Amino acid sequence: SFKNVMNDEYCRDISNKVRASLDRKPSKGEFIVSLASYGYFKDPDDRHRLVVDPAAAQVVRSIFQWFSGGMSIIGIAKKLNRLGVPNPSQYKKQLGLNYRHPAGQRCDGLWPDSSVRRILKNRIYTGDMVQNKAKIKSYKVQVCAPVPEDKWIVVPTTHEAIIPREEFDAVQ
Repeated sequence: SFKNVMNDEYCRDISNKVRASLDRKPSKGEFIVSLASYGYFKDPDDRHRLVVDPAAAQVVRSIFQWFSGGMSIIGIAKKLNRLGVPNPSQYKKQLGLNYRHPAGQRCDGLWPDSSVRRILKNRIYTGDMVQNKAKIKSYKVQVCAPVPEDKWIVVPTTHEAIIPREEFDAVQ
């Protein structure tokens, strides 16, 4: 049992060091998440940078324009489905990325209103890097807990914006 305690202490120490390293990278504006948000790719030359995905970025711009024009979130989702635009999960699969969303089976490639809402609320589209929105509780309990918004790591203008900040603020 003493050996188990020592092994557990070693695991906790390694976990703290990895977490400290991962906490420093976002504060420098480095992207540390495994997959980029809809509308962006990870730069093939530097995996900690984002570059605009032209096809998906056009969909994001349209979502903001339609919402600014008075269309509802559900109306936008219905319009995207009518136009045959694949939802973010389906789009990532079409690109060959190994991505599975928990609700992906239920949506069947259709746009849910929650995806449209998430896009409209995501500051990443203004060029700001927003990270640390959720944290794993511990190395033993692999459960993500949301982080309060005042504790998020926000680094402005780290990548090309898809939406002008004024338009994003107006939508909010």
